[in-house]
Formats: sequence, structure tokens, C-alpha cells
Amino acid sequence: MKHRARWILTALALLSLGGCVPMTFSREAAIDFDTYRHAAVLVSMHGLLASYDDAGATAYLVSELQAGSGFETVSPGLSNAADLTLHVDVTVTELVSGDGDQIDYEFASDARFTAVDRAGTQIDSGETYDSNEFVTEAVQDALDEVALHYLEPYRL
Repeated sequence: MKHRARWILTALALLSLGGCVPMTFSREAAIDFDTYRHAAVLVSMHGLLASYDDAGATAYLVSELQAGSGFETVSPGLSNAADLTLHVDVTVTELVSGDGDQIDYEFASDARFTAVDRAGTQIDSGETYDSNEFVTEAVQDALDEVALHYLEPYRL
């Protein structure tokens, strides 16, 4: 009898765990994309510039923002038509480590970004950090994080 009661209690406990629990996945907008529809992007590179210049980094970030941000239009450089300008400063440093015969290189990228409206008022800012064994990947990874910050809002 005790065994049957224990089995029933266990079955009830397992059934209660398997019930439907509503889950909502959402992403709030970093800024008001209805007000700021057009973004102009300026990226400045600092530190190791082995395979990236300002124009290349700007073009990369523009393409990433066009692919998934809440902005309707994204353009490189300054634009009078833009509702905001996104300034991104990327600093790349080389990290060297080793033990005897083996020397390892890694590149760290720090991206600080500020979004300002037409009047020059700051409306958003942040910082991302990433590292990779390849300098290009380190820069792109940090810029990807900036683009992710401006993802289009959603609610599932």
C-alpha cells in the first residue's frame, strides 16, 4: 500500500512539472525606432589596423545593421538625412602569451559606441568587447555586438 501511494505521489509530481507554462521571449528596443528611422554610421579604428581601416569597418557595421536592426535605413558616413549618427570607436590590441617554445597571439577589440540625434544630444551609448586569434574576426565580433544592441524589437 505504501509503495502504491508513493508511486501515485511521484506520478502527480511529474505530471505537475509537465504542465504548460506560458513563456514569452522578447527583445526590447535599445532606442525608439519609430523616431530614429535612419542611422548614419561612423567607425574609427585605433590600435592594430592590420586588415581593417575606418571605411572597411564602417561598411561592415552598416551591412550588419541593415540585415537585422530596427533602422529602416542605414548609411555610411555623415548624412543630413539621418535621424541619428552612430559613432563607434574600436580599439584593437594584441595579446601575446607563451610558455617556452609555444607563443600564442590573440587580438582583443573594444568597441565604444554613442548614438546622437540631429541636435547632437546623446540618446544611447555602450561598450562591447571581444577577442579572437585573428584580428579581422576580433573587429567583426565586436561590431557584431554593436549591431545586436540595435536589433529590431520582437515579442514571441
